[in-house]
Amino acid sequence: MKSSVIFRILGIGLVCAIYTGCMEEPLHADLSEAELELEVRELFDIEGITYQVPPTIGSKTKLHLGTDEDYTYKVLLFKTSFISYESSFWTLSSFLDTTLKIDSAFFTVGIAKDTLETPVTFSLYYFPHNALDSIFNESESHYLNFTDIEIAAGEFVSTTTEESYAVDTTTTKYRVRFAVEDLFDSTFVDTSLNYSLMLTLYDTNDSLHTFYSREYDYSNALSPKLEVYFRQFTYPDSADTAQIDTLIDTLFISFLTTQDLSIVVPPELTQQDTSYITIGRGKGLRSLIKMDFLDTLQLPKQTSFDKAELTLHIVPDSNISSFSIWAVALKDTVDLSSFVSLDKDDYSVHSSLFSSGSVLNNKVVFNIKDFLQSQYFENVGNLGLKLYANINNNLQTEVHFYSADHDSLYPKLFIQYVAP
Repeated sequence: MKSSVIFRILGIGLVCAIYTGCMEEPLHADLSEAELELEVRELFDIEGITYQVPPTIGSKTKLHLGTDEDYTYKVLLFKTSFISYESSFWTLSSFLDTTLKIDSAFFTVGIAKDTLETPVTFSLYYFPHNALDSIFNESESHYLNFTDIEIAAGEFVSTTTEESYAVDTTTTKYRVRFAVEDLFDSTFVDTSLNYSLMLTLYDTNDSLHTFYSREYDYSNALSPKLEVYFRQFTYPDSADTAQIDTLIDTLFISFLTTQDLSIVVPPELTQQDTSYITIGRGKGLRSLIKMDFLDTLQLPKQTSFDKAELTLHIVPDSNISSFSIWAVALKDTVDLSSFVSLDKDDYSVHSSLFSSGSVLNNKVVFNIKDFLQSQYFENVGNLGLKLYANINNNLQTEVHFYSADHDSLYPKLFIQYVAP
């Protein structure tokens, strides 16, 4: 029995020693003698078609109003929260309570500027005749579905002129602050109505005015907001409000905006916009890339892609310092042979098969290895790629790339793969 235990212990020790040795001295394999081949190919005949959709420019850190380089920013739209920022106890409908008396109320929006030379006047509107909170949607509203008809439906609230205020002894900031006491009646604070506001220029001018969006400052110090200063009266007998109040509390609450948006009308398209592979956020320009040759690319079964780089060469028509583009695999078959303008983008994509590329050295390179591997294993169809601008790009910048008909700077796909 003792000898059996001893041999068992020695056996375990020997296994541990072998395992430790393998950890310290990894096994090496000579892959050059394995039945694997590293192949490299450069593929062409890549089609690119540009299309246009209305620009949706929500989720930006700045809001614009006015004109700039043929872009017209018509109005700013805001949707306020029904629940106060400080406490869920207080809501907009709380002010239907007759024991509350509003001393003052403001809608405040921060202005992104360094100096205040000639103060500009702005106007504020609301929409009391729309019973549902469907005035606008930050991710879907644009100049084609929020037109002059929708703008004219706004009812005037007040005007104000931009002003400066001291943050501390060394810092000055700027804002517009609209008086909105009249909003706090049943037409705005009732739970069945909407909480949308619209900001416009009082007089048209050729300048661009920039405001802080709700996305700019997550501390909410500069976020657009409703601010309410009020008193709460407490009566000895709550059933008899005719009695003299015994207690007055002075309170402050605010209501942050939950959505905000600039409605922008883009300029007319140029010939370059429609004749090249073009990407531009402010003009709503996107492109589709088709690589039909992938369907007939004869590669051995179980091929594994080590590298797949799609390269587009920029047309040197503008000075692009920074521009980022998304390339995402399409879900749907798209029959598009020439430029077209659409009311909305219905080209759905596989959100997990994406690549981001930035313009560098007059070209952009996308790593599409995952797309090629998935397509080769027939997990997705070879329906092409959709290219569109990153949300952080300059709205008024377009990038043009050469298409397949250029003599040398046409799109190229470089692949490197291992085949058994």
